[in-house]
Amino acid sequence: MNSNLSIKDLENISGVKAHTIRIWEKRYDLIKPERTPTNIRFYDNTALKKLLNISSLVSKGMKISKAAMLSSEKLHEAIENLQKNDSVNSEKLLVNDLIIATLNCDVFSFEKYYSGYRKKHGFEATVEKILYPLFVRIGLLWSVNKMNIGQEHFASQLVRKKLFAAINALPHKASDNKYLLYLPEKQHHEIGLLYAHYLILKKGNQSVYLGPNVPLSYVKSCSETIKATHILCSFIIPIAKDKMLVYLDKMNDYFKDGQVIIHNNKKDKLDIGKRPSMSLISSIDDLKKMI
Repeated sequence: MNSNLSIKDLENISGVKAHTIRIWEKRYDLIKPERTPTNIRFYDNTALKKLLNISSLVSKGMKISKAAMLSSEKLHEAIENLQKNDSVNSEKLLVNDLIIATLNCDVFSFEKYYSGYRKKHGFEATVEKILYPLFVRIGLLWSVNKMNIGQEHFASQLVRKKLFAAINALPHKASDNKYLLYLPEKQHHEIGLLYAHYLILKKGNQSVYLGPNVPLSYVKSCSETIKATHILCSFIIPIAKDKMLVYLDKMNDYFKDGQVIIHNNKKDKLDIGKRPSMSLISSIDDLKKMI
C-alpha cells in the first residue's frame, strides 16, 4: 500500500478536478507536492486536508483567491463558521475530518468529532449521516489503494464498539417477530448489519446476530432452534450471478416458513425470480419500512 497521494487521488477524494488543483497550486501556491527519490510528485494527508477545507469554502461562494490567502488559523476559523451555519456542509466537513483521523490512526480526533456530532444529533443521525458516508469514502480510498487494512480496521473497530454499546443499552424483549441476522461466507463487512440489528431491537422485535462469514447450514440450524420468522443476510462484496442463484435456491429450500430479506447495494441488478418468501432491500430506509 502506497500512502503517498497522487493528484488523481486528490481529485477522487476531494471532487476537485486535477486540472483545477494544478491551477490552484501554480497560481496560488495552495498546496506543495513533495517528491520521491525518483522525482515523482506526491501529496501527504496535510495537503489533502487543506484541499478539502479550501474546496468546501469555495463551494459556498468564497473566491479561491481569498481562500488561498487564509492563514492556517483563519482557515480553521472559516471552517468552524461554516460548520456552525451550514448543516449540510457541516456533515461533509466532519466526514473529511474523520477521513483524516482514520488515515492518521488518530483515535483522539476520531472520538472528538464523533462525540461532538452525536451529542447534538443523537446516535441514529450520527450513523446515517456521518458514519455511513465515512465508510463509503473509506471504500473509495481502499479501491485506489490509498488506505491500508490497518487504517480500515482502525475505523471499523471504533465504530463496531459504538454499535455494540448502543445495542447492549437496548432492552431485549420477547416478540412474535424473531429476526436472524448474518453475513454469508467470505462476507466480513458487518457495520451495516450491526446497525440493522440495533434498529430491529429498538423496534421491539427479537433479533439474533450471528456475525460475519457464517455457513448457510449453520444459519439453518440456528433458525430452526429459535424458530426465526425473518432471516436477514447482507451481500456487501458482490458475487458471481450463477453462484448467487445457487445460494438463493438453497435459502429458498432452507427457509420455507420464514421471510427471507436480502440486502444488496444494487438490488435492481439482483433477480430473486419466483421466490415469494424473499424480499430485497438496498438501504436502511428499505429496512425501516419493513420492520
